[in-house]
Amino acid sequence: MLNRRFLLLVICLTGMTALGFFLGGVHERSLAWQSDRRLLKEFDIRPATLPTYVSEADQQLSASGIRFEEATGSGVTFSYDNGPEQQFHLAETLGGGVGAIDFDSDADFDLVFVDGGNPVEWPSNRKSRIELYRSEKNLRYSAVTSASGIEWTGYGHGCAVADVNNDGFDDMLVTGYQMSALYLNQGDGTFEEASSLRELTGDRWCATGCWSDLDADGDLDLYIACYADTPRSLPTPVCESGGVRIHCNPHSYRAVTDLLFENEGNGKFADRSESSGIAAYKEYGMGVVATDLDGNGTVEIFVANDGDRNLLFRQTSPWKYEEIALTSGVAFNGQGETMGSMGVACADFDRNGLLDLLTTNFSHESNALFHQVSNLTFVDTTQGTIMDRTSRSRVGWSAIPIDADCDRFIDLFVANGHVTQMPSEDWAQQSSLLRGCTEGFEEARDAGRWFETPWHSRGACQVDLNDDGLDDLVVSLIDTPAALLLNNSLAVGNRIQLHLIGTQSCRTAEGTLIEVETASGKTTHIMTRNAGYLSSNSSVITLGLGADKTIDRLRIHWPGRAIQDLGPVASGKSYTVIQGRQALVK
Repeated sequence: MLNRRFLLLVICLTGMTALGFFLGGVHERSLAWQSDRRLLKEFDIRPATLPTYVSEADQQLSASGIRFEEATGSGVTFSYDNGPEQQFHLAETLGGGVGAIDFDSDADFDLVFVDGGNPVEWPSNRKSRIELYRSEKNLRYSAVTSASGIEWTGYGHGCAVADVNNDGFDDMLVTGYQMSALYLNQGDGTFEEASSLRELTGDRWCATGCWSDLDADGDLDLYIACYADTPRSLPTPVCESGGVRIHCNPHSYRAVTDLLFENEGNGKFADRSESSGIAAYKEYGMGVVATDLDGNGTVEIFVANDGDRNLLFRQTSPWKYEEIALTSGVAFNGQGETMGSMGVACADFDRNGLLDLLTTNFSHESNALFHQVSNLTFVDTTQGTIMDRTSRSRVGWSAIPIDADCDRFIDLFVANGHVTQMPSEDWAQQSSLLRGCTEGFEEARDAGRWFETPWHSRGACQVDLNDDGLDDLVVSLIDTPAALLLNNSLAVGNRIQLHLIGTQSCRTAEGTLIEVETASGKTTHIMTRNAGYLSSNSSVITLGLGADKTIDRLRIHWPGRAIQDLGPVASGKSYTVIQGRQALVK
């Protein structure tokens, strides 16, 4: 979290995009769709209409119409416990994540939260530090951790939800301080631990796990960002500011290498950290994005590091990587400075058809938006913008790209909160909501009372909690019950929802690129469950269409090089797209 100045050398790179052609299919679905396993067997999908939309073709969407209202009486009482006061252990500052998970395959997303405890004496925890809530519909949830079979007593941080073994059921990886574990969904509402992963991670301090099919073999591999080496045998470092003791920054600890695992099936993983080349780099890893950034069919890995340069790994051959963050323009910010980066987001913010990268950063820095201007060449133009002005005094964590008002522009939610009680800075901080517009971003004013209150926010995810076709937000808070923020935006545009099922690629279609062409132009979207910080999004993606009622062409770039063209596609519906089934070729 300290700044060190470096010169930033940007070398423009060019590349060729190679894409294959693959035919597939789309099915309309009811919002209460049956389990994926039954879907694939019967293909009996009935059309369903989302709630009526306010906007018409001649209506201007309101510039101040984004609204979120906190749900009450949901039954979710979880609050992140970061331990007793006056411990000053660095683990207390990271907080925890939240995952949208349909663990019982009833088409209603459940919620899972990761808890902390006492980082100094965590083996003495007496209860599970995972809280699993089952959706009972109508925004009511019941705690079902004890019945789920999850017994995890570590000091937790991250939750990475994915269908790891392609059986149609959501599994979950839990990462934390000196203890991580993978829980495989048994399909009956219970989980069993895949012990091999705990053995491979050992006592490493793991922050964030990121699932992606790195070798294009149809299953999800795993990258884990690791934070620091903090042996419990050593005393906690002592740091002060203005005569007041505070948490030390990460440079008071030794940096460690990240971890990379190949999924070999049946809950088994092979450690590729050394042989791949990533173990040559020791930073303070926090946020991770793993997706095909340049459209060449292979996955790049971007790692946001705390107080050190960021990393960008490009695959040169199967399970071999080179680090290119400096030449790509994402190692430092636009002023050549290192950043205290925590969260990371990936989206086509500037609508040029290329995926951009965003990092949330420490106070007295701004969050950084790296625009991709050509293949793997990025430029940070944040300085002097509204993002700069609204983030510089805050500590940013989770970053969620979300089209809250469905006007075809990506909006941005950022969870904020300081890491420690600094003498001259606020500890609790207001979270941020920026509305996407033709000029970039503008403040979303009057977004709701929750945004007017300072919180200790950390992890967050997006998920449609009430099946109204709008993405909502769930935010994990330290020492305060988590917030379920319902999207009640005014004058919202038309939209569709997509649930993708891979057959040639991994089943959850992680990293799929979606191009939407309507009368108003083309937009590009990414399907990823890897949320901005320690968290996991819904597997359903919402695509805002503004005033347009029809998608002329829906082009889906499945992981690898398969392309599927569909259309025309009517708005106001929720669709399940199954790779290679019932082709609708335009």
